Amino acid sequence: MKLHEEEVERFRALLDYKILDTDSEEEFDELALLAAYISRSPVALISFVDENREWFKSIVGLDATVREVPRDRSFGTYVINHPQELLTIFNPLEDDRTKLNPLFQAHPEINFIAGTPLIDQKGYKVGTLCVFGYKEKNLSYEQVSLLQTVARKVVLQLEQRKDPRQQKESFSELEVREESTHFENGLKKHTGADNYNNFWIKQPDMDESPPKDEPTEGETSSDEVRSEIKDWISRLEKQNKNLIMLCEMDELLQASTNEEEVHTIISKYSKNLFPEDSGALYVFNDTINLMECVSSWGENLKSEHEFLSEKCWALRLGKLHFTDRISSELYCGHVRMPEDLNYNYFCAPLLSRGNVTGLLHLQSGTEQTDGDINTEQEKLYKQHIVSTMAKLSGFALANIKHKETLKNYAIYDSLTGLFNRRYMEETLKREISRVARSKNPLGLIMIDIDHFKNFNDTYGHAAGDMLLKNIGDFFKEHIRREDVACRYGGEEFVLILPGSSLENTLRRAEQLQEDIKRVRVHHKGNYIDSVKVSMGVAVFSEHGNSAELLLESADKALYQAKSLGRNRIVVP
Repeated sequence: MKLHEEEVERFRALLDYKILDTDSEEEFDELALLAAYISRSPVALISFVDENREWFKSIVGLDATVREVPRDRSFGTYVINHPQELLTIFNPLEDDRTKLNPLFQAHPEINFIAGTPLIDQKGYKVGTLCVFGYKEKNLSYEQVSLLQTVARKVVLQLEQRKDPRQQKESFSELEVREESTHFENGLKKHTGADNYNNFWIKQPDMDESPPKDEPTEGETSSDEVRSEIKDWISRLEKQNKNLIMLCEMDELLQASTNEEEVHTIISKYSKNLFPEDSGALYVFNDTINLMECVSSWGENLKSEHEFLSEKCWALRLGKLHFTDRISSELYCGHVRMPEDLNYNYFCAPLLSRGNVTGLLHLQSGTEQTDGDINTEQEKLYKQHIVSTMAKLSGFALANIKHKETLKNYAIYDSLTGLFNRRYMEETLKREISRVARSKNPLGLIMIDIDHFKNFNDTYGHAAGDMLLKNIGDFFKEHIRREDVACRYGGEEFVLILPGSSLENTLRRAEQLQEDIKRVRVHHKGNYIDSVKVSMGVAVFSEHGNSAELLLESADKALYQAKSLGRNRIVVP
């Protein structure tokens, strides 16, 4: 293969590292493992490309028998010649650039590959950092940025292999590259996760002769790089653990059936995710426009137990609000001003379709160091977690309210607020089964408003609806807790009286008939005298041993009462 002059210089730079055909090294394997973790890919490798081949220095996640491939068939060749900093290929066995690659032929299950070049201090692309996967996917901006940072760490490992004099020049020039790198694909240097582990190497004194076994001051030793990588992996593992807990929390929230369960789940996972912090969960009482604490945890909580919603910046802004001692003038009104002014907290509103349902307040238990990059990154990460928790919690509470609304539509009559006919029939069957086993009585009263059509014709349908509503309110106030009042249809109502004998049921019917006469309707500034009612009474099992027969008996008795002139009670 004929090589041009620049390619010769690139190959000479590669030979200077004395890396080709060396044994496996833990330092490079750890970097490959980190690349796989960042990209969420099962396979990662580090390779170097000379004039004839692509040679694999480190492969993790793949029991590869192929340790090198011809250069004219290698993926690494395309990576180092690619104009951008990341090359991605899907279905490599169908792509002309990689379908003849022996590695992918040996592993046809690989459907995703991505690689970024290893660029030395002189700008030569000596090798690649690649990740492989079994499913097609697109790497995020942050993942690409972090992979490029790992690639620079690989180059720093290479620099450790040079003699001390060469290391001085290499580290000096690498510092310039680190400070001036701009991604050719338009991505800016990442100031978040990139700086999270970025280390800057100072220019050493050229007159000093560094010891052979120790790096010059300002240089980064191999042990320091490995320690930094382990710290990085530890942080990523912690974040991954938190993401798993968020997924668990979301599953539990979606399976919750009431608000109390949601409150318990939020409290539990807030303590698990932020064990050093204190916090509180508030729900919005829209009747009095007040935020009320339903759960709290930790020590020395400085937020009030209840407060008006306008006292919280997060509720006023409709988004997460963070305040530390630097910006203490933006403390929420519900926070008691700490004496030492060293109080960091998050307030995250729980929203549902733009409406506030609650508030998650989290008070930091650790002191923040001004200007520390890692601290800033932790704050941003924590902000993301708290915001996600609030969103999941808001959705869960909204779903429960929605289910309750649907349930109410299914069992309640929308006008009177009493149970509807369907619920009454199911309840009657259930009560009859229960009293049949216990040998207890069961009373049933069917009620009809006399001359309701005339009332509607005289005063209008609005007054008729008001009368039905007032009758519904009357029954809610004048029946026992164990009794069931239902709107049977139109102007008819049914009362189920568990444990009531025929004698007691008749007595209850007589009292209700008398009391109901005092129900009056307020219409157009005046009170309209209520109409009278007719009733049919039946009891289990004297008048029927099933729900259908009992209702039929009560209905016949009611029809007879109306035929006899209304305003009376009849037993079959």
